[in-house]
Amino acid sequence: MTSTGVTSPSPTEDNGQRIRIKAENFAFDLSRITAPPSSQVIIEFENEVSAPHNIAFYTTSSLAETNYKGGIITGQCTITYTFTAPAVFGTYYFH
Repeated sequence: MTSTGVTSPSPTEDNGQRIRIKAENFAFDLSRITAPPSSQVIIEFENEVSAPHNIAFYTTSSLAETNYKGGIITGQCTITYTFTAPAVFGTYYFH
């Protein structure tokens, strides 16, 4: 998938960082997201196409080492993924 757009998370009542990402036409609507190290991240992932999709976060652009991989959803629907951001500040990749 390719990506466009940028967002920063919005704090939630449970102190998590809530981020909305949409998959449409085999692309994400965001190219970059930010979250503080070790924070709880809540991804609201919306699939706008009938093809199966998920979202995964990696330590390098080679996508060799996974930090988090969400379950696959099929069809037009929304899922919420919750995970802890890496403890080390840096650049990570999502696909």
